[in-house]
Amino acid sequence: MGNLYDNYAQLAAGEEEGVTYTRTALYRPTTSWASIAIHGGGIEAGSGELALAVGDGLMDTYVFAGIKASHNSDLHITSSRFDEPQCLAMVGAADRCISFHGYAGTADQAETALGGLDADLQQSISAALIDKGFRVISASSEVAGTYPGNICNKDRRGAGVQLELSHALRKSFFPTEDLSRAMRDSGQRTARFYDYVEAIKSVVTTFQPAS
Repeated sequence: MGNLYDNYAQLAAGEEEGVTYTRTALYRPTTSWASIAIHGGGIEAGSGELALAVGDGLMDTYVFAGIKASHNSDLHITSSRFDEPQCLAMVGAADRCISFHGYAGTADQAETALGGLDADLQQSISAALIDKGFRVISASSEVAGTYPGNICNKDRRGAGVQLELSHALRKSFFPTEDLSRAMRDSGQRTARFYDYVEAIKSVVTTFQPAS
């Protein structure tokens, strides 16, 4: 089944901001990086919380979040069609973009599927996550993020990184593996959540692309 909305204009016409969805854009003037989650809230639960934590005090950060009581998947706009103006502007002004997503994955397999066109940054993120004990795999074609029109690749360099976190991994970031809005809004996180955040932040602060 396809998406209910093909672009942000359609979504904005059919939904009420603040009632069914929110947009959060936080700017850090000294950064040239962007941390984004375009399927936050109840769309791909846990992705928005991760983007905010990784970006906190370090990067420009954007989260589009579904806040409906149910059927938040109706608010999913595919990455290659996501054209919300604030996000486009933020990513377009960034030298590097890290885009957080969630996917079903294999039952009970906590893993990150890495994609996007920024091979150097992918390699560094992969190494940092593996060092922290996380399982990392290459993204399949369905979630590879290699299409130039993918929002993660719309930064100044035309190459970003897309992280697809399995459902099992995202559950592990919250006490009792509870991905509900109440738990996510409570601010409670597990040690694994902070390990993951610190792994990504360590890359952002030390990254040196291959010459």
